[in-house]
Amino acid sequence: MERDRLLRLVAEHVLAHGVTSLTLRGLARAVGSNNRMLLYYFGSKEQLVGEALRAVGRDAFPSFENAWAALENGDGDLRADLQRVWDQIADPGNLPFLRLFFEVFGQASQQAGYADLLGDIGSWQGPAVARFQREGMTPALAEARAVELTALWRGLQMTLIITGDAAAVGRVQAQALEAFCARVGEVTPRRVL
Repeated sequence: MERDRLLRLVAEHVLAHGVTSLTLRGLARAVGSNNRMLLYYFGSKEQLVGEALRAVGRDAFPSFENAWAALENGDGDLRADLQRVWDQIADPGNLPFLRLFFEVFGQASQQAGYADLLGDIGSWQGPAVARFQREGMTPALAEARAVELTALWRGLQMTLIITGDAAAVGRVQAQALEAFCARVGEVTPRRVL
């Protein structure tokens, strides 16, 4: 299908070149199409960029995308499951996706037309909320802890991109996760297995 082919080409292009100076006309030229066809299939440049980011995450970096689902469905020790999620997210192979994510996120936070993408980004904490509720938290507390965890990890992801020092970021993350899990354990009853 032509739409799928164009989306794949656009996803490859934005991963390789970013989106900061992206124009619809230049993007169309780069993928061998024209801006009218891209608008026909995707509605707007912002919708196209959002779909391309989702496609990159799903197709090129599935470990990043699957990490959150693994947390929601995990039934092991919470601390160990959270560490596995971080390890998948922070995998060096995911750095190109992280760079693109933060570039798109920066633009989305300042430009109209990215409401769907911002909604998707906000929903990433949903699996953590579900898992924390399974651990015995109230819905409100689970939501608050999921926001806290997501904010922590996003900050550490940016630090990883900036410094490139995976070992140092990993140590900070391990310490923060230990403190986080200690606080979580103080307010949630132990699950009976």
